[in-house]
Amino acid sequence: MPSVAFVSLGCAKNLVDTEVMIAKLGAAGWQLESDPGRADTVIVNTCAFIDPAKAESTETILEHASRKRRDQQLIVAGCLAQRYGEQLQTLIPEIDGIVGTGAYAGIVELLADVEAGRRPVRLAFEAEPEHDFLPRLVTTPRATAYLKIAEGCDHPCTFCIIPTLRGRFRSRSMESICAEARALAHGGTKELILIAQDTSMWGRDRGVRRGGLAQLLERLHEIDGIEWIRLLYLYPATVDRELIAAMADLPKVCKYMDMPLQHAHPEVLRAMRRPSNGERYLELIDEFRARVPGMTMRSTFIVGFPGEREEHVAYLEAWIARAQLDRVGFFEYSAEEGTPAAELAARVSVRERRKRLIRLREAQRRASEIARGRRCGSALRVLVEESRRLRERDEFRRRLDSAQAWFGRSEGEAPGVDGGIYFTGEARVGEFVTVRLEGHGPFDFFGRAIAPERHAA
Repeated sequence: MPSVAFVSLGCAKNLVDTEVMIAKLGAAGWQLESDPGRADTVIVNTCAFIDPAKAESTETILEHASRKRRDQQLIVAGCLAQRYGEQLQTLIPEIDGIVGTGAYAGIVELLADVEAGRRPVRLAFEAEPEHDFLPRLVTTPRATAYLKIAEGCDHPCTFCIIPTLRGRFRSRSMESICAEARALAHGGTKELILIAQDTSMWGRDRGVRRGGLAQLLERLHEIDGIEWIRLLYLYPATVDRELIAAMADLPKVCKYMDMPLQHAHPEVLRAMRRPSNGERYLELIDEFRARVPGMTMRSTFIVGFPGEREEHVAYLEAWIARAQLDRVGFFEYSAEEGTPAAELAARVSVRERRKRLIRLREAQRRASEIARGRRCGSALRVLVEESRRLRERDEFRRRLDSAQAWFGRSEGEAPGVDGGIYFTGEARVGEFVTVRLEGHGPFDFFGRAIAPERHAA
């Protein structure tokens, strides 16, 4: 039985692609190997969103190329493969095959071509992402799974290479999504995390002008076994009132908003070809808070976009204080070859970008401190992920008076980006427990379990 090892880099969308490839190869008789050195085939699923991601992907490919045995195959998949395709095989002859972001469902056939002595390059995008997502080997912690509801992007953001890497926006059908969600629930998934480049645009390419994502949420809400439905990557111009109403009215939908805004000053947003302005964003945030009390909010911003001036930074700094978002990720602008912004001349120096980054992070630290303080004292439903041993110097070891603690997340924390909750008391991994928050650190909360949920045998 041939064996395969995977190295998956980048975002959650890449992770889902990797999980589908693992399962398809497993169904075709391949054995999953954890050690790439022992595998017959190594597949590196790459990211190419910004320069650091490209560098990590390239270094990882080169590392495995240098270790490759004569009887071993090396396959490069994902965004870097989609973008550079045949150039990668020319520059790194150890690569035996290339599979882009739109063709990974054919991984079994591609490896058959490699076995036959061919060096395939598959880069064509599927017209609709309706290939079978099942079976799928979920690699995330127990009870949590990502569910990709669309592929590609239609937005013209001048800094972004995603439409080149993943094609035009293509929604999966509701039937395909719900079938996968039911299968995940049958396998023990309790938390579904819906992802796409623009999640709130789902259905518009299929003729649903408004309320498409709300309709999908209503269908997913009916699936037995699913207890949380989390939305990532909303887009301010495609969020509609039907979606906000669904988030308010459907108990299983997490009170959590992740909406990358990228900036707040109207001049910078126009240069980015992003919608609206900071004042409209504040109105949208207020509407969420009014309709969905207790909403946790996250966003991301780009620092040092070409042409960004001091007054733009000062505006964003003041905006952050007004918005009081729970969490924000800041990224230095990265000029991506092939994007309109890469041709702009008014570059911000590396030194100035770093200064602005520190300044804005400090503004957000103050805002987050206020937001986190509001949550302390509350009792929250927490999904338990693991038991952790606290190190001697860990701040929560003293506060919890314990060297051992459980770790989990409430509705207000998405995995991998938001931290979580450390707590003591009775709990089980993969189950829910009510925790009263007693305090917080810079990223995480701590507290004590009040009572675990009981389920009938």
